[in-house]
Amino acid sequence: MKSRFLITLSLILIFNSAYAQQKKGKWKGNFSLGGFYYYGNVDKFDIRSQGSVLHKDSLFEFSSSYKTNYGRTEGIEKNREIKGTLKCDWKPYSMLSPFLAISAYNNIYKGYDLRLSGLLGAKYSFLTKPNYAYSVSVAAIYSIENYTPPADTTKPDLPNKEKFRLSIRPKIKHKLGKNVYFQHITFYRPNIFEFSDYIIESKTTIKNKLTKILFLDLSFEYEYVNKPPSAEIKKSDYVFIVSLQVKF
Repeated sequence: MKSRFLITLSLILIFNSAYAQQKKGKWKGNFSLGGFYYYGNVDKFDIRSQGSVLHKDSLFEFSSSYKTNYGRTEGIEKNREIKGTLKCDWKPYSMLSPFLAISAYNNIYKGYDLRLSGLLGAKYSFLTKPNYAYSVSVAAIYSIENYTPPADTTKPDLPNKEKFRLSIRPKIKHKLGKNVYFQHITFYRPNIFEFSDYIIESKTTIKNKLTKILFLDLSFEYEYVNKPPSAEIKKSDYVFIVSLQVKF
């Protein structure tokens, strides 16, 4: 499963690099590194890195992003998460913008050897001003989920599944002061054929601009999985993040 995940991430990076060669000088990006306190399925301090690269014009927006978490306690690995995404928006400056995306996700501590997803949807921006922006998006998601074998070897392995989900995502962005920004985003993803199987993810961020390229990022994340891959995995996770972000 790890090899499939690495192949997927490699394809994302290859596509991104090839396109960048054709569009030199038109890309923007950011990179952040920080620590956070995590309680839920993993109770400890940890390290996180994430970043993104994008190209945006009046017709298309191409973006790729990654997120990694890693931690050890007394020499034992306690957390390892990798996520990569490739996304394309059509007419990103329009009120209605269709998009297509693929993502790959791995976290054995949450029960996933690999979750590979394809998304097709549209974003509707209904309030866009210099100091604030409001939008909502709706998408259909097709996922292939390969689950981590249970720690108890006497129990049978979980069968892999294909799932169809609906994604509803409101997003709020506000400029609170000259150098302070607020953002909140929530994803609600129910299984189309079983609405009791749903995932909620939200992130609230306050970002302070320190220099032209350096930002201090304070964030709180919440994730709720109503039907986790196994009964041993907790439904809720909470993350408090403090990180420095560089934009280029």
